[in-house]
Amino acid sequence: MREPKRAAAVLAAALITLAAACVPPTTPTDFSRCPTADVGQVRVAVVVDSSTLPGGSANPSVVCVVVPSGSTGVDALAARAARIGATPPRFGSSGLLCGIDGAPAAPDCGTLGPDGYQYWGYYVGGSAWDFAPVGPASRVMTDGTVEGWAFQNGSNGGDPRTSASFAALTGA
Repeated sequence: MREPKRAAAVLAAALITLAAACVPPTTPTDFSRCPTADVGQVRVAVVVDSSTLPGGSANPSVVCVVVPSGSTGVDALAARAARIGATPPRFGSSGLLCGIDGAPAAPDCGTLGPDGYQYWGYYVGGSAWDFAPVGPASRVMTDGTVEGWAFQNGSNGGDPRTSASFAALTGA
């Protein structure tokens, strides 16, 4: 009488294991992979490094977006927020970028902290990071552009802490 119960238990375990193998694993979306660009569109890798922002992430966010040709850095940053479902970028009346993904909380914008001014620094990628020579509203995106944003917390700041290369960031 024990053998049929044991066989039934083994069969049940095998069926559960088989059913679990048929369910695809859930993995987060890899936003660094670029969607396909159509004619009249360009691909842009947007890096956001909040590691020096109080409560920020230790790992930079890399999101590849597709925007219409002629779009600006502001458009690419807004497309990033839309792609990942984040709070849209917040700008002050002066045009200064005050918040990415809702941080820092409003109304903070270019505030003076204990180590100096706190703000989102704007960088241009390529073979290395360079501080952007123009603001994001004046910079026109081309295919393969890399945009970088790194929170500058007074003396604690600097370039985004990741590659500046479009291919390295997106696998393209």
